[in-house]
Amino acid sequence: MPSVTRRSGATTRSRRAAVEQQVLGAVERLLTDGESFTALPVGRIADEAGMARTTFYGHFPDKSTLLMRLTETATAELFARAAGWAGDDDGTREEHVAVVQDLIAEYRAHAPLLQALVEVAAYESEVAAFWHRRIDDVADVLRRRIGRDRRAGRSAADGDPRITASMIVWGTERSIAHHVATAPPSADAAFARGVAAATWTALGLPT
Repeated sequence: MPSVTRRSGATTRSRRAAVEQQVLGAVERLLTDGESFTALPVGRIADEAGMARTTFYGHFPDKSTLLMRLTETATAELFARAAGWAGDDDGTREEHVAVVQDLIAEYRAHAPLLQALVEVAAYESEVAAFWHRRIDDVADVLRRRIGRDRRAGRSAADGDPRITASMIVWGTERSIAHHVATAPPSADAAFARGVAAATWTALGLPT
């Protein structure tokens, strides 16, 4: 018979996830409408989400925590996809093109939120550390793959695997952010192919 504690814990997690999705939708609607995250009052967010301020503060003690939690929820699939590719020793260049296209689509879907994160990270060290940690985790997965590729003779590249991995992962993230901010969706396919080609060259893998 399932324990009451286990059911209670699952219910709490489910409620928390529901509230986070509710608030995420509210914040993204407000940002899409042109609101600035830094100037956005908590009361406005709570009203848009259809909840009392006490409920809001019960889940998010401050706006920095709110931004980090919402970004983590919104980008969970994006980071899982990136880490999956980074650790796949048998991944092909065409598969990487598809991964980059998925990353672009996810970034476009949450562009206002991610732009707000970058803005706040410029002056909030906790937010900056959160985002750096997430990207560095993917870079570390790729670093290990680079080591395996070289030991197996699959890669002709040299240089420090850590620097190579960091350059690829951070460069891809910043390039996608710039692309989404400046180019239309019709340019996404060509951009993804360009990123994949540059990545393959940096990894020293055969085309």
